[in-house]
Amino acid sequence: MTRTLRGTAIVEGEAEGAAMVTAENLAFSLVDPATGIVRQPGHPWFGLSVAGKVLFFPSGKGSSSGSYWLLNLGDEGNAPAAIVNTQTDAVIIAGAVLAGIPLLHRVVPDPLGCVATGQLVRVRAGGAIEVAAPAAGDRAA
Repeated sequence: MTRTLRGTAIVEGEAEGAAMVTAENLAFSLVDPATGIVRQPGHPWFGLSVAGKVLFFPSGKGSSSGSYWLLNLGDEGNAPAAIVNTQTDAVIIAGAVLAGIPLLHRVVPDPLGCVATGQLVRVRAGGAIEVAAPAAGDRAA
């Protein structure tokens, strides 16, 4: 069984992967393109790789160089499968466009409150996000 969320597609595309969810903004200039590992001090994802994951976070953080770093993640094969923001910003938009990463925002209901890290999600062209129900006994991470 799945739950479908809907939002505005900024960069259309289709992707599938495990969700990574945080209420903290992310600076892609502090994500290592060679590994996809977050190096942003104090961030909940510090030391974790974003490669192949569907990222759920409020918005970007930091300078315009974040677009370039997001493109580098794609060039190195360590980009996220998709990005879902509460309210995206120009840096994330530019990087997602350049790297061809599906990007959605303004999702209803708020995914930061109803998607758990580790859940399988599918991003569909046009703004739909299908969230797989956790297996019996699974707990949100």
